Amino acid sequence: MVRKKVPSELDKAEIKLRTILDRRDSLNDEANARRQERDQLHEQKRVLALELRTMKDGQGAIVQELRKHKAARNELQAKAKKLIEMRRSVRGKAKGARVGSSLASLRREVARIEMEQQTIPMKLSEENELLDDLKAKVREMRELEKEKGVEEQVFKEAKELDAAIDDLFARADEEHAQVVALSEKANAAYDKMTELVQSMGVLIAEADKKHAEHLEARAKADEQHQAALELRGKVVQIRGAAQAEVREARQILKQQRQHVRRELYDEKKLDEFAAKAVESLLKKGKVEIRG
Repeated sequence: MVRKKVPSELDKAEIKLRTILDRRDSLNDEANARRQERDQLHEQKRVLALELRTMKDGQGAIVQELRKHKAARNELQAKAKKLIEMRRSVRGKAKGARVGSSLASLRREVARIEMEQQTIPMKLSEENELLDDLKAKVREMRELEKEKGVEEQVFKEAKELDAAIDDLFARADEEHAQVVALSEKANAAYDKMTELVQSMGVLIAEADKKHAEHLEARAKADEQHQAALELRGKVVQIRGAAQAEVREARQILKQQRQHVRRELYDEKKLDEFAAKAVESLLKKGKVEIRG
């Protein structure tokens, strides 16, 4: 019957040491894996940060352009409002004058008087009276003609103001259309940047988690490494003691061989010495010689 080998103290210590070292290496591998995952997440975040910076610069340019068009629109609208006030003032000068109808009526009256003076026989006094009336009508007509000229100028200015106002509002509308288009573009860029910031937040949170896992695995690996160092010292101590026993046994055998030689290789004594050496070794316990 084969006798089952019983592990020695050194065997047990070495097995435990190997187990601790394997656990340490496994934890180191896990820590390195978490570190690589963390670094990959940081790289993804860096790429998004570059994209965000580019988009931010682009949005800044859009906003600057938008502000220019908005300023131009506001300036055109302000000018149009000023012209509207001027038009109201100009039209107020001619409001209710009705010079045209009055002048036409007066011209007909002057023509009638001239016709009477030329075609109807009358006394000198009547004719002089008629001429005085004609002169008065003519003077009144000349005044109305002047007023008519002023009124026509007023209407001309008002018409020109209307055209200028329409032009200003048309240009302001064009600028406003640019403002609206650029505003939509800027808002779209802002929404995209918001998405990028949120994605970066997710990456940062995940990277922090991986970093914490890396530190945790590294700390556990360090604990196992420290335990391995302590156990290695014990193994070395046990191994040293075993090697000392082997050296002692070898020294005994060597002494026995030397003694035997001195006894001229007496086989009987040689057997006795060998038996004693074996007995001595057995008393000290099992000795394993490791290479």
